[in-house]
Amino acid sequence: FMNVLFGWIICMLHLLPFSHFTAFIFHNYLCAGRNDCIIDKIRRKNCPACRYRKCLQAGMNLEARKTKKKIKGIQQSSVPAGRDTAENPTNKAIVPASLPQLTPTLVSLLEVIEPEVMFSGYDSTIPDTTWRIMSTLNMLGGRQVVAAVKWAKAIPGFRNLHLDDQMTLLQYSWMFLMAFALGWRSYKQSNGSLLCFAPDLIINEQRMNLPCMYDQCKRLLMVTNELARLQVSYEEYLCMKTLLLLSTIPKEGLRSQALFDEIRMTYIKELGKAIVKREGNSSQNWQRFYQLTKLLDSMHDVVENLLTFCFQTFLDKSMSIEFPEMLAEIISNQLPKYSNGNIKKLLFHQK
Repeated sequence: FMNVLFGWIICMLHLLPFSHFTAFIFHNYLCAGRNDCIIDKIRRKNCPACRYRKCLQAGMNLEARKTKKKIKGIQQSSVPAGRDTAENPTNKAIVPASLPQLTPTLVSLLEVIEPEVMFSGYDSTIPDTTWRIMSTLNMLGGRQVVAAVKWAKAIPGFRNLHLDDQMTLLQYSWMFLMAFALGWRSYKQSNGSLLCFAPDLIINEQRMNLPCMYDQCKRLLMVTNELARLQVSYEEYLCMKTLLLLSTIPKEGLRSQALFDEIRMTYIKELGKAIVKREGNSSQNWQRFYQLTKLLDSMHDVVENLLTFCFQTFLDKSMSIEFPEMLAEIISNQLPKYSNGNIKKLLFHQK
């Protein structure tokens, strides 16, 4: 069922009903809602911002149609010139055979496909309990996993992997993605002093001291504190999060292992470019690359502890912690792989 569920989500993302695509300038459009408007054949003109985002998520080229129109216009304007040339050989119309296609950078595409921040629906007017907070976080996590599947599908290169490999990588990395995105939100919104799970669910010191909460919150605070200490840029963060999607594989490898290695190396280089953009041609570039990749490596220990706690609360029915169906299926599929040790951590540094 797990493979069918993930496969259905990934395959459905191919079926966006657009007959063509007009390249919008994204920053000229703002969604009047919450950036989740329904875009289909009938309602495709209701929200240009959401339509633009959905087109890019489907893998459409940012400038392809605009370039095609330019070429067509040049070819049409060249017809009269051709007639003049026939009448007067001294007039030579120079018509380019083609125009260079403007391709956005990888990191600019990562920025466009980054999921929107979600609300948890937590009712802060009722007294806090560990059960209520954890159950709410699980429900929020289930929706974030669905968003992560859409996000991964839109990452350049990812959908070229075998479908089984796509599902495997998502099953191994979902907690990495949730924890790192949480760290980023907390770093930007509170400079690392609070855990900002959602705009309506922020874990302060009082909530951290609830039963079973402190140890897990402490590990998550370590991530956001490191992001704050290193003053990680948005472009660096986007590249690092993509690398966390590609940070764990089965011991036997993937079906598309060679292609996977190539994709991973591409985003390692992209992280290097983000560092150069931030630092300039500085002698500190390698030192910063070392620091950021050490942070990526440290995520394995953080996630391992988080997963252990997650598995315990999932198996211990006496705690009565709620799990949404999709998250429950992921954990059920993931448990035997971890218990059998069928994981290979792709580390940048030896311990």
